[in-house]
Amino acid sequence: MRILHVVETLHVGGLERVVIDLVQQQVTLGHECMVNCLFEKGSLAGELEERGIPVSCCNKKSSLDLKAVRSLTGTARAFQPHVVHTHNMSSNYYAALALMNNRRIRLINTRHGIGTMPRKQKWFFGASLLRTARVVGVCHQATELLRQQFPLFHHRMMTIPNGIVLDRHPPRSREQHQRLTRQLDLPEDSLLVTVVARLNPVKNHRMLIEAFARTAENIPRARLVIIGDGELRPMLEKLVRDLAIADRARFLGDRRDVAELLAGMDLFVLPSTQEGHSISLIEACASGLPIIATNVGGNPEIVRDGFNGLLIESENTGELASRMEDLLRDREKREKFGQNGRAWAETEGSVQTMAQRYQNIYEHD
Repeated sequence: MRILHVVETLHVGGLERVVIDLVQQQVTLGHECMVNCLFEKGSLAGELEERGIPVSCCNKKSSLDLKAVRSLTGTARAFQPHVVHTHNMSSNYYAALALMNNRRIRLINTRHGIGTMPRKQKWFFGASLLRTARVVGVCHQATELLRQQFPLFHHRMMTIPNGIVLDRHPPRSREQHQRLTRQLDLPEDSLLVTVVARLNPVKNHRMLIEAFARTAENIPRARLVIIGDGELRPMLEKLVRDLAIADRARFLGDRRDVAELLAGMDLFVLPSTQEGHSISLIEACASGLPIIATNVGGNPEIVRDGFNGLLIESENTGELASRMEDLLRDREKREKFGQNGRAWAETEGSVQTMAQRYQNIYEHD
């Protein structure tokens, strides 16, 4: 089967990571794949090109760009895909326009987020659903929101959770912990709390930092390791200084060795105000980390309260501080949650499971 994936870019991000892993798994299964980026290729495109998987781009402008439509039409005509799989909204309505005169190609869309759509974008996306065979939400809440927004097409909508390459994620170990504390120039007995997320408002690092400052007063061994970058970094670094925890916090920026870093941590926290089906949470599960996450979006579909982690209410700094302190004091519970998380990832969070579920809708109505 020939499969053309359409994305905005392949810059560093959760959606982009899912697409790259899915494409590589599909190639492993014997399919012929190609990726088209509406804007520029992005920094992750090389991972595919190194494997001989072609990546093209339309160099789309910010507004409705008919040249980009023609470019995508030409790509589809040359590649002759059986399926065009688009990711998020703009990719789908550009693909729908490009395939307007070719009804034989099956169009599948995945909505990776859960946020609100601008009015104009919502109209374009709704119109594109006339040409779309299946619309996938990455968590049940995302799918229900799509059904509410576009009730005419509710029968075409379903849920397929994200998956990751589990083999990339070594389990948490004492050796990795020792290596990481040396790398970060921290005491060997440090208890490492981490988050992997873009530094933007929706990820709510501010709440984590404020809660950690409270926890650190009672847990002197606690250290905070923030992985990711973004526009809020200067403000968050200032907040760390203002709370007098600069010596207990590390900002690592964007990293390519996230799997190795996670294997040395003790606790993973995701304090988002909204979330789809978080790749970071799946990665934390695969690494055998106990988790504290806000009870929003698709988080409860990954973090089962009392099984592989704890769920807290969004914007409750006091609750987060208390739960962090409880888990950092209870090594046995951390171990139990971590083992349960890895077991869940092996059955529900793998790229193989995700690819098989997409294969089913590529081939069947």
